[in-house]
Amino acid sequence: MVEGQDRVAEAFEALQKVLIEEREQLNDPTVAELLRMLGNERLRLVEWMIGEVQKLAAIWRDGKAPDQTQYPEAKRMGERLPRGESLPMDFYRPLILKALAEMDGQGRAKEVLRRVFEMAKPHLSDKDLEPVPSGTSKRWEKKANWERYRMVQEGLLRSDSPQGIWELSEKGWEEAKRLLEQ
Repeated sequence: MVEGQDRVAEAFEALQKVLIEEREQLNDPTVAELLRMLGNERLRLVEWMIGEVQKLAAIWRDGKAPDQTQYPEAKRMGERLPRGESLPMDFYRPLILKALAEMDGQGRAKEVLRRVFEMAKPHLSDKDLEPVPSGTSKRWEKKANWERYRMVQEGLLRSDSPQGIWELSEKGWEEAKRLLEQ
């Protein structure tokens, strides 16, 4: 590689390193909880930027600019599917309650979502299984996470659980018991 190319490659590496360090700081439980309470999207932005830097570094290594005519125009973030093409957010509420009740009231987010997916799978459309425009998760998973957020706001899930843990509140247990009795 020519010296100028080496410097650009080093710059990509340095930027990626700084972004990874930022991600680690944002994942600190105290900082993450504060950012979550403030509704800050910084962690999602950092995750996206890491992916974009990796793509750019690969393009730089290959030495070819991508042919823009090969790629259809990307869907803009914020555009929604027409109603009825994917399951609504509130579809996931009883599944989250049931999954947590089966897990003695609490569980790691990934395990809860895995159980929710198992229960939802027969109802999921192809659109539900597509990645969201940001590419960070599947549509069903994003909706389940947003429903979890609403459940925290409504007091069904505890807001003081450690990061990555979903936990039923007393009110959530009552709702889960009613659901399981049906």
